[in-house]
Amino acid sequence: MSCSRLCPTAAEFSGAPTPRLGQHWRRWIGGAVLALSTGAAAAAPVEYDLCVRGIALEFTQTLRVHLSVDGADVSRFAASLGAKLANERVWKGAAEQVFGAPYDPVACSAALGDVQTIAVSLTDEEAQQLAATLTRAGSSTGKLPDAVIAAATLPAGAITPREAGYADAEKAPYVTLRVFYATDRNNTGKRKPAERYGGERGDKLEVGTVNVTIPASHEAGKIESPSILKLEFHNDPNKFITLASLEVLDTDKWRNAVRTKATELGNQGVLLFIHGYNVSFEDAALRTGQLVNDLGFGGAAVFFSWPSRAEFTKYPIDEQSAEWAIPDMKQLLAQIATLAPNTPVYVIAHSMGNRVLARGMKELLDEDLSKRRVFRQVVLAAPDIDADVFRREIAPSILGKVGNVTLYASSNDKALEASRVLHGGVRRLGETGPGLTLLPGLDTVDASNVSTGFLGHSYYGDNTSVMSDLFYVIRKSMKPQEREKYAIERVNDALGELYWRFKGR
Repeated sequence: MSCSRLCPTAAEFSGAPTPRLGQHWRRWIGGAVLALSTGAAAAAPVEYDLCVRGIALEFTQTLRVHLSVDGADVSRFAASLGAKLANERVWKGAAEQVFGAPYDPVACSAALGDVQTIAVSLTDEEAQQLAATLTRAGSSTGKLPDAVIAAATLPAGAITPREAGYADAEKAPYVTLRVFYATDRNNTGKRKPAERYGGERGDKLEVGTVNVTIPASHEAGKIESPSILKLEFHNDPNKFITLASLEVLDTDKWRNAVRTKATELGNQGVLLFIHGYNVSFEDAALRTGQLVNDLGFGGAAVFFSWPSRAEFTKYPIDEQSAEWAIPDMKQLLAQIATLAPNTPVYVIAHSMGNRVLARGMKELLDEDLSKRRVFRQVVLAAPDIDADVFRREIAPSILGKVGNVTLYASSNDKALEASRVLHGGVRRLGETGPGLTLLPGLDTVDASNVSTGFLGHSYYGDNTSVMSDLFYVIRKSMKPQEREKYAIERVNDALGELYWRFKGR
């Protein structure tokens, strides 16, 4: 997965500590045995089953690596060695940050189908030199000796670095991303993943995982789907983003899996997405997969799907269901906030989903303010919330309590304009113009200058300029002042209050 063409090629990441490794995790692929020859014992190469991750601004890629080591014992630092060799031989040194750990199917789920074999022969002296550096905390920024790099070999047909995060289209025409979900929709019991959850309210919060496929031809900011006008009737994963499979999990298994995915290979954290009005469970899953891919997010991606009817004419019912879903939102936030110490959480809510998030988070923090620390970034995208209610009731409980809160608003949002009419002319938080919401602790960004499509409501995921800015918010936790050199610029209103806007086309 990758930020694709959303970001420049700056090298800004620092190294990460080498994982602590023990003897118990080592796997002997095919059984490492002693080979006896002419009366003398010769040790066969030892193979380690690893998961490694390389991170740069241009890409985030996770690989399953079979590391074969001949001549020396590297068990104490095999994971670090495998990660560094993958960077040198597979990613050609492009990763600015690398992580390695014993293979785990959950932590390595982004590497479905990607298995790389790396073989290296080391002397005892070389192994001792490596042990002195690779087992030292924070040593992963160091470079391997040239002799070690030169000794590492890849088999014929080895995996090559993915362009824009994807495997070669001929070898792997699409990639599969595993995404976690939580929903209070009704479980229909149907076998097709897209039909498993309907638009009615369920009787409990259910959790599980889905696999979302992203085609190699994917363009950042798009959700490719079949078009009847083009006579496309088959949801082909080679061409379109698809919901491939779904598995319902019990809460403990789900929570453990999210924790593993969030904390292994660099503690990338959790990305939580809450959809808006007129969105089906399938639509929410596809959007989450697209966001994860385009943002190059390597941690655990979770989406909360409340029971929207997914029909344009069902706005009033969706409003009531959004209100009904708030206790479940609070429950999910509490679950995520207590996964593991110092595990960051990044939240993106869209449209009416902001009502669910804002109320749920307010209730959670009003009850237990200690949970605020994990929420590093909260993004309110085109929020369909009464601006006055937000200012008076919600902002005091959230702003200044959690990490940065970013508001994306636009004067071209026809959906919010219609919502304002339905609500008697009361302004929505996601609207700009006179009355733009500016509050201490809220980074307001005016998106009116960007191309926003027919309704101008889904620009947070559809427009590459907004996606680029969102990339720096989520991946780098940059404040607006730091993002000025990219897509946004500062603005002072008539009263001298500061906000931000996308630079004009």
